[in-house]
Amino acid sequence: MEADAQKPSNDRPHASATTFRACESGLREVLAHVEALAQGLDLPRELRLRLCLVVEELFVNTARYGGREDAEACVELAADAAGVELRYADTALPFNPLEGLVVDTLSQPVELRPVGGLGRILVRELSSSARYARDGGRNIVCLRFERA
Repeated sequence: MEADAQKPSNDRPHASATTFRACESGLREVLAHVEALAQGLDLPRELRLRLCLVVEELFVNTARYGGREDAEACVELAADAAGVELRYADTALPFNPLEGLVVDTLSQPVELRPVGGLGRILVRELSSSARYARDGGRNIVCLRFERA
């Protein structure tokens, strides 16, 4: 599915928005927060694991490559009967992680694949839809995951 660069929808309330300092040492706390939110929403284990994997990739990228030592990241989840939406926002330098993805890279032999970028492909492929916006000095990525 194509990534939508339009401004993410705020139609659905997001549960328990919590902001974290974007540093690799904070990863454990962020993942514990996501797991607690997902359990509170009664999401199946497989979906909780996908959410944690995606948040880990986004958060580590913010911490390592965000270009700001004072960057923060905010993680929110909103569930409905069909699935869950993850809203990840950070105060890093402008960057659309959904842009420029070359998914067919995965079909190439390992030695021919480019270094970097595979985690972003993983983030996109694990979700059923994705949107990015830059708003108020924040990168905002909204990803949809179905319960199936």
